[in-house]
Amino acid sequence: MTIAAHARPVKRTRARFSKVASARDTIAGFGHDVDIAGLTYGQFSLIDLIQAALEYTGPADVTISTWSAGFYDVDAAKRFRDDGHLRSVRFIMDAASMKRGQASVHDVADLFGPESVRTTRTHAKFALIHNDEWSVVITSSMNLNLNPRCEQFEITDDRERHGMFAAFVDAIFDELPAGGAKRRNGDQTLPALHGLEAVQPQLGIEVGKVIAGGKVAVGA
Repeated sequence: MTIAAHARPVKRTRARFSKVASARDTIAGFGHDVDIAGLTYGQFSLIDLIQAALEYTGPADVTISTWSAGFYDVDAAKRFRDDGHLRSVRFIMDAASMKRGQASVHDVADLFGPESVRTTRTHAKFALIHNDEWSVVITSSMNLNLNPRCEQFEITDDRERHGMFAAFVDAIFDELPAGGAKRRNGDQTLPALHGLEAVQPQLGIEVGKVIAGGKVAVGA
């Protein structure tokens, strides 16, 4: 049987600086063969990027990892779901959920159900958008709330990259309890995620040749 080799298609990257433009205008031209890397002045948030990307992908399963979430943005995600933009949605949120002026993990669980959210010690901000035609990954400094500061993002349609993030999310959802509940021992450290393949450290030492020694005479 012949096994065909697979190479990632050559992709173009469009780098954009956006001070006032919307998320929709900033990622204009995004596609299977076009990545967008951008800097903004914080005029839109991660939820706006997700909404703009869904206009390209159509209805999809969405995963959102965020350190904090604004009430407006969570409500916007609920409207997307009710309008049919979201086939499903999952959230990973920071375990320190009581942030001033922000939606807590319990607010998110009330809107989407406890099974839709997990908490851990995280500062990672990313979104996954997936259906039969698309495997979109958005990585960003943006949280799920409007923040008028310089922010950066990258958006790509990449099945392998999506697969790595999705495997991490699946492992989080398998290991941690639903709805932001604490584990039985109250441990708030990072989860073990034993089933997830991870890079192993290079120790920087090398075992040399073993030298065989003879018997030592004692008490000469």
